[in-house]
Amino acid sequence: MKVKYTITGLDCPNCAAKLAGMIGEIDGVDEAKINFLTEKLTVEISGDEALVFSEMEKTAKKFSKSVKIEK
Repeated sequence: MKVKYTITGLDCPNCAAKLAGMIGEIDGVDEAKINFLTEKLTVEISGDEALVFSEMEKTAKKFSKSVKIEK
């Protein structure tokens, strides 16, 4: 299932690409893309959405404390 979230607090397109790669490695995530300009995170999820969302939040916080993902 494809799900879109709002992602804020990223400093540059390179940071967005790096974080998308990190999110893409989470179990249950088949693909992750971040559009830096629109602040949108699009994720193809094959696992439990609530569990995946929780892991995405943890990953974002490890990447940078200023990054927030919202439903």
